[in-house]
Amino acid sequence: MLSVQVNLRAITKNITAIKKRLQPNTKFCAVVKSNAYGFGLERISHLIAPLVDCFAVMTIVEGIALRNYGIKQDILILGVTTDFASAIKHNLIVTLNTVTEAKYLRQNHLRPRLHIAINTGMNRFGLNSVHELRAVLQILPDARLEGCYTHFAYEADHPAQIDQALAQFQKFTRIVKQYYPHAILHAGCSGVIDYPTAHLDMLRIGKAMYGGTPDTQTALTIKSQIVAVKKIKAGATVGYNGEFVAPKAMQIGVVQGGYAHGVQRQLSGTASVIVNKHRCPIVGRICMDCFFIDVTDLNRPLGQTVTIMTTGHGQTLMDLAKITQTIPCYLLQGFRY
Repeated sequence: MLSVQVNLRAITKNITAIKKRLQPNTKFCAVVKSNAYGFGLERISHLIAPLVDCFAVMTIVEGIALRNYGIKQDILILGVTTDFASAIKHNLIVTLNTVTEAKYLRQNHLRPRLHIAINTGMNRFGLNSVHELRAVLQILPDARLEGCYTHFAYEADHPAQIDQALAQFQKFTRIVKQYYPHAILHAGCSGVIDYPTAHLDMLRIGKAMYGGTPDTQTALTIKSQIVAVKKIKAGATVGYNGEFVAPKAMQIGVVQGGYAHGVQRQLSGTASVIVNKHRCPIVGRICMDCFFIDVTDLNRPLGQTVTIMTTGHGQTLMDLAKITQTIPCYLLQGFRY
């Protein structure tokens, strides 16, 4: 099994640093869905509550859990909601995504706190047209409408797409503000922290809190141990399908933990780990419960600690995401320990 250390200080430092990069009046909404990206909903919500203005989760169940943990801030449910009664009972803000939902609320005389979601290209949730928005406002003339938001399908490295989404969003928000002038306008994702025009009244931040964007600190340290050492001759193969062929006589360290524990197979033959300040390349195909590293230059490698991910040393979350050509969130959710 892997040893995983959560660096809570890194999370608070990330939030503090991100807030300094936001526009002066932009609020910070902490996205803690999916068990706070695997870090633990209760632990993380208590840690960051003094630093953030609002929380966002995906489900009513997560929202109720936050209330039970004593969270007092606004809590926004980003996903589709059907249990409006529980949302009202626990003072949760629900997302209105369709005209059908508006009709349901009116027919059942339900008045939860609402934010309207607008689809600006993600094509996941939200109203698709100004016509739908006008229909919702007509159906719910006395709604407790407190906000309007969108979610970007692109990050700041695609400025044209961000600008296009913002322009589309503004078509909706101009109408919302006519009826609800105090409605808060907000957007996500973490990838637009350095794109000031996207900050609006509030910005929803998720992966950046945990080190999932450039200029943030990795909040996980993943370690293991060398549990076996094999001496092999030149020409010997290592692992399944013989994908690694030893170019010379070598020592191979067998490290506990494999893809069943979140060590992605894409790291096979592409990444290194750190053993006693030495970089040791991963060789051969990563197995379900172990993987292989080149420890030829190490003395007495058996039993030594192996660092897979940490802050710095070229082993950050972003480093591994780049090597595996995947997203940081996927890596965070993958580790099992």
